[in-house]
Amino acid sequence: MELRQLTTANERKAFAERLSLARATKGLGFHETTVSRVGISHISYGDLWGLFDTSDAPPESMMAGFAVHDLATLPQSFSKPDLSGYPPGRVIEGGELWSLCAGAGKIAKALSGAVAGIMRAEVVLIYAIKSPVDITDFYAAEGFRAACEPVVWPFAETNSGSLIVVQPMIITGARLDRYVERGYDAIFGAREKGRVLVITK
Repeated sequence: MELRQLTTANERKAFAERLSLARATKGLGFHETTVSRVGISHISYGDLWGLFDTSDAPPESMMAGFAVHDLATLPQSFSKPDLSGYPPGRVIEGGELWSLCAGAGKIAKALSGAVAGIMRAEVVLIYAIKSPVDITDFYAAEGFRAACEPVVWPFAETNSGSLIVVQPMIITGARLDRYVERGYDAIFGAREKGRVLVITK
């Protein structure tokens, strides 16, 4: 198994297509609004990571993925929470986590901790869906905590056209250290069990 950083136009296109498919068909069922350009900017200029079953798998066979960017590269998706006390290059916003295979999303989430370590994050920020379904526990289990009150997500809507509310969550300090350690452990633990799990950049 390989977590691969995606850099080419073809890889980014495959990520976008797989992300849209996962959002439309898995779980809540939602999509970005027709006027939003936030997702496009993340996919075009952020760091994209894809999970593959083998090292020679083509982009179109990506099982899961996520996007990250620091605030020196792209702004926060929302004005809240206020993270101006941190160096912008050390604030990492994560998003666009998706999966099309059972269990692949959990693996990608675990490995995102290693990516945060590689990026030397001081704080990681995510916006977890709170309503109409609540997936905040999925991130709280990793040590993320609510950073402020929930906010309406203006850039996306459910397939039926309903509003989506997200909960801004952050992880920093000792919790972030453990999150990064678990990411590295996921890599080395897989190797100890005779499985191949690598990060390529």
